[in-house]
Amino acid sequence: MQRIFIFATALMISLSSTALAQFVPTLGENTPRACPQQPQEPDWIANIDIREAHKGNLVQLMYRAQGLEAVATNNDCSCETRFPSWEAAQQYYYEHYAGLERWEVLEKIDEYRRAANAHRKVAQPMCEQQGNW
Repeated sequence: MQRIFIFATALMISLSSTALAQFVPTLGENTPRACPQQPQEPDWIANIDIREAHKGNLVQLMYRAQGLEAVATNNDCSCETRFPSWEAAQQYYYEHYAGLERWEVLEKIDEYRRAANAHRKVAQPMCEQQGNW
């Protein structure tokens, strides 16, 4: 009886880990599902020092909000609209936010997150319909 219990337990663990493996992303897969040709994130953001990560996070959220706003405003979810060049977000960051203190950057992150989420409500259904979500 104990052998059957051990075998059944081992079988359940094996099946569970196999089923879970399909939901765990692999490190080698870096191609986005929507718009695989989207512009690469700038190297300085990808390689930013951990103590400055909040600055990179701000630029990422600025970029996301910019793309979603363009989709919502233009009623167009083409890859070029949803994923524009990083230049505008970087330039705006350098001109307006580069000198901010950490707490000020965190406030801006909250503002851009709220803006991106508001635009996402309009953009997502449109992008899903066009197959770019």
